[in-house]
Amino acid sequence: MIRFLSCDWGTSSFRLRLVRVDDRQILGEYISGLGVKQAFQNFQESGPNTDREQFYMDLLNEGVKALERKLNLDLTETMILCSGMASSTVGIRELPYATLPFPVKGSTMEMHFYRSGDKIDHPIFLLSGVKSTRDVMRGEETQLIGIIRQLPSFAGEGVFIFPGTHSKHIHVSAGEISDFTTYMTGEVFQILSRHSLLSDSIRGGALVDSELGYAFTRGVEEGAKGNLLGSLFHVRTNELFGKLTKTENFHYLSGLLIGNELSNLSTNGDFPIYLCAEGTLHSTYSRAMEILPIKANILSQQEVRQAVVFGQLEIFNYTNNHEKSIFLGSF
Repeated sequence: MIRFLSCDWGTSSFRLRLVRVDDRQILGEYISGLGVKQAFQNFQESGPNTDREQFYMDLLNEGVKALERKLNLDLTETMILCSGMASSTVGIRELPYATLPFPVKGSTMEMHFYRSGDKIDHPIFLLSGVKSTRDVMRGEETQLIGIIRQLPSFAGEGVFIFPGTHSKHIHVSAGEISDFTTYMTGEVFQILSRHSLLSDSIRGGALVDSELGYAFTRGVEEGAKGNLLGSLFHVRTNELFGKLTKTENFHYLSGLLIGNELSNLSTNGDFPIYLCAEGTLHSTYSRAMEILPIKANILSQQEVRQAVVFGQLEIFNYTNNHEKSIFLGSF
């Protein structure tokens, strides 16, 4: 396998990358907003006689064809390693979760192998997720494996923060995921800023000047105090009393929610903390950690961007070199 296709199929996005194996370099990518949630809705609307796996494979094949056109390459028979929500109840095929403790080599990962020609002209490894007694994740465990693969000095202990719609705080001890917690920070922000009473007091805008930075700082500090339900209404009164503009309030609300989420890190003792974020979340979470303050190892956006690729390949290499056979189907 000289190259492979890395598919990260999330709830609200689809990302397909062509990767060179020897140096894990991303040679090209295709990104779409057709996440698993929308794909499943389309499947449900397609009629009762539609084969679910074939429906998703056709969507996956459309992504491959789009990448082929973009790169002017023929990618037929190229191995696809697929992680994220594709193995969920609304994905290609539901796979059971691995349980805790979960080794960060991915050795207990649940997966399913599709031979080329079964439903698409590519061999496919479909990777599952991880569950605890009270929480679940699909995709972040693969990212975590890829992050750790890029940290040669990692000593086996730490708390890894993956911000997003559903932020994950993943605890690693003795080289295993021992626990994790989901914070609905991103989704709550979307709901409050678009569909609640507070939406009339908010207007989006870039965090570009000191006034907006001050509003974000105030939000982080108040959110970290813990009285989130009481503080949220301040978004309304900030605008009503002329204390903050609607754009400043946007960042105040963002700070409230992020500060409240990160305040839970005070219970992590002396474990090192690693922030794994891309895009605007990289800057907002980094800034919030400075404000609180929280000492953390801030990973580069490039390290985070390629984490899925490193993680998928790490899992594949472990599986291919150990007792599991890629010809057994589900295992």
